[in-house]
Amino acid sequence: MFATLRMKWPSAVLVAPLALLLTSVLARAQSFSAPLVQCTSVTKPTALTNCAAVNDPLKRGVATINDMGDVTIAIAGAATNATYAVSFVSGDGTQSTALGNLTTNNKGDGAFRHDAFFKFGIVGAGNVVLSGGGFEEFVTGISISSNGLESAADFQPALVRCADVAVPGALSSCGNDPLSSGRADVENDDGALAIHVNGARPNSSYSAILRAPNGSTTALGTVGPTDNHGNATLIVPAEFAASTIGSGSIVLQTSNVDQFVSGFKVNQKFVRPAVSVSNLVRCADVTDPVGLVCGSDPLDSGAYEVNATGQITVKVTGAEPSTNYEVFFRPLDNSGDVDTGLAVATNVLGNGAAGPHSFFAANTVASGTLVVKHSGSGQPDEFVAGFKVH
Repeated sequence: MFATLRMKWPSAVLVAPLALLLTSVLARAQSFSAPLVQCTSVTKPTALTNCAAVNDPLKRGVATINDMGDVTIAIAGAATNATYAVSFVSGDGTQSTALGNLTTNNKGDGAFRHDAFFKFGIVGAGNVVLSGGGFEEFVTGISISSNGLESAADFQPALVRCADVAVPGALSSCGNDPLSSGRADVENDDGALAIHVNGARPNSSYSAILRAPNGSTTALGTVGPTDNHGNATLIVPAEFAASTIGSGSIVLQTSNVDQFVSGFKVNQKFVRPAVSVSNLVRCADVTDPVGLVCGSDPLDSGAYEVNATGQITVKVTGAEPSTNYEVFFRPLDNSGDVDTGLAVATNVLGNGAAGPHSFFAANTVASGTLVVKHSGSGQPDEFVAGFKVH
């Protein structure tokens, strides 16, 4: 029932009109998401210069930095049993922040996740790079399908103010235009480009470019003029040709001064993800299986959660008033209940909550259930993980 968090490949993206990607929710998203491509395959705006002489193979890969600062990277079909150094590198390639190491298995598959790596308020701009032996193997970028069918993730970075960037380092020669939020999107299947800004300078136009680390650029179009609220959208169908592989930074300029750049902004407080969640039901109400040894305490509702750091949280409503309960872990093999050390005390209404309480150690893979009993030895089960079918 419990397991350590593992990265899963996202399911195929449903095809939708490009305009739907520019809803207010997406426009406010300040995350960075992009496919990983082989360094030597990049040709737009220009070839990269710090690639390994012969790049490792790569079937697919994706890197994401969300607006809570979580970093998630997954690759498939790379070199087997290899370790790659993961870093976030500035658009000009001169600054970098180490993120950790990703190790592949005997199939060349590997995943890396670091929750809340970047803290609240951090603004970053650049690309994720996986390196080996001091040379770049894979970089985040733009990958366009050769046949119109989805073959990789879309390139979807936030747009952030150049002047606000602090990771991997501050940028120079930035303008001071305002920006509430911004977003760029390059579709993998057809190369369509969409750029949206919200809360920029009113009645202004921005030149959009794709800039390589060496300064080479490709013009993408003009965003604007913005309306009286500073909002504008650029949509260019088939901006990038089929089979294009690119990497760099999308930059919005006024009078050749950088105002906004592709990156991310951590603007949401980190919330630890749950690993296991279940309802609690009265042991005495269980009909499948039958013959359980149970107590008789009432319960209106209850639930527990185990988060990604092994912490347990339990809540009960309408249980026995003014009662001390204890939470136990019962392994799948019935090898014996283990006291988690989490006590739940109810009030005069029979309501109580406790946690987060640390119990499962890092890298634990556990299978079993949580049960709630009265405090003390030899007590019968009062509440157990389960569900009620109406």
